Amino acid sequence: MIEKNKAIKIEENDIFANDKLSRENTIRDLSNLLISTNEPFVLSIDASWGSGKTTFVKLWKAYLKKELDVHSIYFSAWEDDFSKEPLIAIMGELHTYIQNNFPKNKNLHKKLNELKDVSGKIIKRGLPALIKGATAGVLDLDRGIESAISAVTESVAKELIESYEHDKAITIKFKELLHQIIEQIDMDNPLIIFIDELDRCRPLYAIELLERLKHIFGIEKLVFVLSIDKKQLSESIKSQYGNIDTENYLRRFIDLEYKLNNFSSRNFITFLSTKYNFYQDLNDKQYVSKNYNYIEVLSTFSDILSLREIEEIFLRLNIIARTIEASYYLEFENPSDIFNLINFLLIVKVKLINVYDGKNADELLLELAKQREISNTSRKIYEYFISNIQSKYTNQDVLLDKINFAIKKIDFTDGFQY
Repeated sequence: MIEKNKAIKIEENDIFANDKLSRENTIRDLSNLLISTNEPFVLSIDASWGSGKTTFVKLWKAYLKKELDVHSIYFSAWEDDFSKEPLIAIMGELHTYIQNNFPKNKNLHKKLNELKDVSGKIIKRGLPALIKGATAGVLDLDRGIESAISAVTESVAKELIESYEHDKAITIKFKELLHQIIEQIDMDNPLIIFIDELDRCRPLYAIELLERLKHIFGIEKLVFVLSIDKKQLSESIKSQYGNIDTENYLRRFIDLEYKLNNFSSRNFITFLSTKYNFYQDLNDKQYVSKNYNYIEVLSTFSDILSLREIEEIFLRLNIIARTIEASYYLEFENPSDIFNLINFLLIVKVKLINVYDGKNADELLLELAKQREISNTSRKIYEYFISNIQSKYTNQDVLLDKINFAIKKIDFTDGFQY
């Protein structure tokens, strides 16, 4: 049975029992950093898509609760961006957390209700700008409707200017109430709010959320941890503001950045090979020798492959191993070579899809050679091909035949959902 790798189960009594990436020390160090400050603080956890950020922050949240008795809230910004107003999403998560963890604390619930009332005033105050931002360049409104909206927003803008002191007082009141709530939740430790998948949100929503964190939630003992793909988030910001300096823009909102690296990708690869029982399947069919280590190819490229890409390669390789014709192995001097070749081509497919897609062996090798100087990734892949695959086959026709066969098997796996 072909089974997709699932999110790890976080055991209550042994949080890191199923963690194959050795995250415990990183989480411990970051926790000590965050609980050592009472200042308003925003930390970003930066990693590319598919690098295990969600698992990381969920492990972190469980660790804070079990080991440090620190309160934290998790929510996915991407799942909640339908609300259009980030303040609603954050307040909703805070309300749910208090309901679930402090159901009998009447004073805390009273403060929460007051905070919701003040939040409503802040949201109402921001609606005209939200309407204008949400419709600009998107809706094809006729001139009459556009004029009406413009008149309304300009009128409200004038009113906001005239009531500046009142609006300022609302924000101050919001911060005071929120600080009192945090003090009642825990007198000693900060409240930590994890915001996941911010980079996957609608660009306007992501920007609105960052603005809210800076101007509304900047209070003592409130810490935000943003799980982001910084490169992708920067593109979202540029889509709204043009080609601006996103590094400096993000520094307005983020106090400290942490680059999440997968130092234990090899452990993850080893785990997947055991999970899918790949060795046993091949040994039973006598396709490979017992000492064959096919994961060496993936391990060689572990620094350029995300965890999700590694999972995809394993799933495809598993399908190919179960469907490849036994007679084909006999055409290789070393039957294990077919898996080295397929592994290599799968890496090309997931990392250099434009190079791979729809090409036969001749076209693929030509394109790969042209790409070798474009990036470190393409150069590393090309150099591996030269030294580990092409060097084994002096006969070019034989090499092309084997590559074309492998391409057909890989293309077959495109019919499956991952």
